Amino acid sequence: MEGKRAQAFLREHSQIIVVLVGCFLIAAPMGTYTNWDAQLEYEAAASILTHGYPIVTTGLMINQPPLGFYTSAATFATFGLNYLNGVGLATAFGLGCVAAVYALGTVLYGKKTGLAAAALFGFAPWHVYMSRIFLIDNQYLFLSLLFLTVAVLAVKRNSDKLVLGAGVVFALAFLTKLFAVFTLIPLLLLIVLNRKNGAFKLSRKKALFFILPTLILQAVWFGGFANQHFFGVYLSSDFTHPELVANPVPEFLPIIFIKSAGWFLFAAVFFSLALAVAYRKQLGRFLHLDLVCLGTVAAIMALDMLLVLGFHLTVPYVSAVKYNYFALPFLCLAAASIADKGGNLIGSMETKKKIDWAKPALVLAGLILIFASLVESTLFLNAWYGFVSFGVGSVTYYGFYLNTPAVETSILVNLHFLGLALAVVGLVAPFVYLNRQTVIHCIFRLLRR
Repeated sequence: MEGKRAQAFLREHSQIIVVLVGCFLIAAPMGTYTNWDAQLEYEAAASILTHGYPIVTTGLMINQPPLGFYTSAATFATFGLNYLNGVGLATAFGLGCVAAVYALGTVLYGKKTGLAAAALFGFAPWHVYMSRIFLIDNQYLFLSLLFLTVAVLAVKRNSDKLVLGAGVVFALAFLTKLFAVFTLIPLLLLIVLNRKNGAFKLSRKKALFFILPTLILQAVWFGGFANQHFFGVYLSSDFTHPELVANPVPEFLPIIFIKSAGWFLFAAVFFSLALAVAYRKQLGRFLHLDLVCLGTVAAIMALDMLLVLGFHLTVPYVSAVKYNYFALPFLCLAAASIADKGGNLIGSMETKKKIDWAKPALVLAGLILIFASLVESTLFLNAWYGFVSFGVGSVTYYGFYLNTPAVETSILVNLHFLGLALAVVGLVAPFVYLNRQTVIHCIFRLLRR
């Protein structure tokens, strides 16, 4: 029985497995990178093996929640203390993030969107370089996306048990990195936008189920083991002892987003939103979800811009790729929703009558933008070696310094394009096979014209 369930699971999710292999072929051959943050976090994780705590030269736990360091320390204890093993853990969590984007996209929009979003996210240079450097960001992002998936299911099913489960996963994400608090933005937007249609209602009981695991873990660690006062971790030196920037470039975030994610991804986002607006009678449900995704991106960007342009803080300026990393999955989801929107529009066509070629033409244009984004990312990763930065000008950047080189250039290119081919096959082959009669019919009608 268990074997049959495993086979059924593999058949159901075979496409994402193929996409994950493609993403692995993109990231794994890239070599490893480092910077000041990576070396500090490596020191914190390594010190657990000798001191039991993530102690570094700048102080206890470097004002960070500890869970990511302990996960890394467990990896070092198992496979050996070296930087390469730490990056391997980051890459593994990076692939986990790709799978989590697929899961979240599936429960929000549908399986087609989940697959396309996973591929866009897995190929984005922003994510690839964050997966090839020793940082805990992929750990918190994986737990955050997992939390959102469980939370969305809790809202849809109005389940107290799932609310408690979501609270446990959120507690783990928050104990990994404080940026996990950003996950509350899309959840609140989803609840507010669906308050009239859904059965889920916020109550004191649900709020207690959700927040209790976080309070317990925070109190146990910061009030017990770490011997810090409860709110100590929230007093980050980024705010208590800030470095200030005098004249930040006002458009720094759009510049950084384009550099780190690519032009075609944003073109797909705007095209997807325009498609939902143009056919809002048929795609009204998708339009609400687009507002959740883009509202999340806008809120995170607005907060970062407030810290930089309002309070002139340097760290949110030069480290914008870390402060805004949680926005990337939602850009990918908004762009990838073209897939399910397209399926909805094509399915609504009456094939016995004269075909309205505007719908399939628009859907095809959107899918081309998704494919172009994957190609753009692949070409970028093949062309940019050594020091990599996403920033404004020559001073304001968050840099990734090459630590160990990538595989030989020709091998790297071949592996990358093999990964691209696998991702595309994983996305389109089953759809074309299952809908082959509709595809053949449309081609036949087109040829007759």
